[in-house]
Amino acid sequence: MTIATFSQKRNVFLKDFTGFAQALTEGAMQELLLTPKPGLVDRADSGSHPDLSFEIMQTSVNLLPVYYQELGDCCLSGGQVTQLRTVGLAAEKRMFDACGSNTHKGYIFLSGLALLAHIMYEDLRTGLKELSAEFFKGYLPDSNGSEARRMYGTGGIIKESLNGLPSVFEAGIPALSVNPHYALACIMERAEDSTSLHRCGQSGLETVKRDGKTLRTLIENKQSTAEWLDSRNEYYKRMNLTMGGCADLLALSFALIKII
Repeated sequence: MTIATFSQKRNVFLKDFTGFAQALTEGAMQELLLTPKPGLVDRADSGSHPDLSFEIMQTSVNLLPVYYQELGDCCLSGGQVTQLRTVGLAAEKRMFDACGSNTHKGYIFLSGLALLAHIMYEDLRTGLKELSAEFFKGYLPDSNGSEARRMYGTGGIIKESLNGLPSVFEAGIPALSVNPHYALACIMERAEDSTSLHRCGQSGLETVKRDGKTLRTLIENKQSTAEWLDSRNEYYKRMNLTMGGCADLLALSFALIKII
């Protein structure tokens, strides 16, 4: 099924759109609220993002429904991939203008992709794969993540998307049955986080993966994690290390577990 045929599913879209869009917004808020998170903005501090704050990230989350509405309107009018890409770029600019930073840039792409796949396909992961293949055909976005992927030869979010987001469906969502920090740990251990590579190179990504394994083991052994997480946050801040890709995948896990 192509995006051009989407208008044929108008009634289904109208029925599902509001609930799914709300779940996507709530997922982003749940990720923001989870505290502590090494190198990421949460209720305790700004992690490795001195230009951001909890309040700024709240503002960014609150802008997501505008994007989803515009995306829905474009789809209902039979928008093509290039038009849908324009909607996403407009949402990025809106967030940058309001927040002074790219804030949820990765989540704009992932959540928009998930919204389209949910409405257009019977199987969500099939939709994610096929839409990703169409989206990235002859197009590679210009971003810090793209630069890191070229430099270090990793797949990053493009590989994740083309494979139907395994870090969400095979790590994040199943691990949420334990607790949110366990889901974060499993995603950290699995994902190729381009922001970690951009900030600190291969050693940064290896640190995130290693810390994911440590956090997962602590939780599985029913040990306290608060002190360890706080200490790792301080380390990440000293190293200027962060993991925005993991945060986006966790937010999407929070959202999709409400739907599937």
